[in-house]
Amino acid sequence: MLVPFSPESTEENVRRSGLAWSAGIAFFGAVAFCLFLGWLADLLLGTSPWGIVGGIVLGSIIGFIQFFRLSSQIYSTKKPSPEIRPLMSRDEDDKL
Repeated sequence: MLVPFSPESTEENVRRSGLAWSAGIAFFGAVAFCLFLGWLADLLLGTSPWGIVGGIVLGSIIGFIQFFRLSSQIYSTKKPSPEIRPLMSRDEDDKL
């Protein structure tokens, strides 16, 4: 028996698109930050161009790890952790 198609909710589409954007930004940010650190290492140590090359390689590794970690959450069916509850609720204030 076939299960009828039901489109995803708007909230789920927004969650997935947000995770996709954050995965791309995390990858770019990791590469750019490590590239900058490699450039600084080249200036301070005089090892041009190996600091930049090392920064790009290290940033790419870190970026891919973050990219895969975030993109695996896009299609996960696991429910998010329980809602965050405040330490003191209004009910507890009434008891005092």
